[in-house]
Amino acid sequence: MRLTVDAHGNAMVVLPRRASMAQARAFVLEQSAWLERHASRGVAAGEAMQEQVQPDAQGRPTRIMLRGEWTDVVWGRHGAWRLPERGGASHLEQRLRELARADAQQVIDRQRPLLARPPTSLTIRDQSTRWGSLSGRGTLSLSWRLVMAPPSVLAYVVNHELAHLRHPNHSPAFWAEVERLMPGHAIHRHWLRRQGDELRRLLPSA
Repeated sequence: MRLTVDAHGNAMVVLPRRASMAQARAFVLEQSAWLERHASRGVAAGEAMQEQVQPDAQGRPTRIMLRGEWTDVVWGRHGAWRLPERGGASHLEQRLRELARADAQQVIDRQRPLLARPPTSLTIRDQSTRWGSLSGRGTLSLSWRLVMAPPSVLAYVVNHELAHLRHPNHSPAFWAEVERLMPGHAIHRHWLRRQGDELRRLLPSA
């Protein structure tokens, strides 16, 4: 059995196929102290993050993390964001999705000469547990939240998935391919492990 707590303090129990609900309840009770500690941390961290986005009177962010730096968001004025005056979080998310797609496509285009074959398509999603994935048909899926991280972190995730075009596993050969595509990738992988939850606390999913 496995107990996890996500970036927002929500807990999930993963059970073996033959485990019963009674066993699951007993397991959660045994881990109640751990669960309460980690859940409260997630809630507190989420509240602190929402303070950093400095919501306006309508609860809309006036600051957002973009490519590793805090960036002002102005609603109802012309500018790079072009967000509608009566818009909301969905409009901001859509703009971030567009930027994530553009940034990811730049990485793919730059790496194309190094690839045996390119991905068949690029999909921008909001995965709750993965930052990226590659389907058997070659569709590369990427979390739009990566556009809030430093550009090198987004590039690492894209290169990670591109490496799966040669090695659909996490074997030593796969990691060698990641290193070939992006030398020194480990530092960006570690950044995501340490700070990735912050990206999921910004603009929580509905």
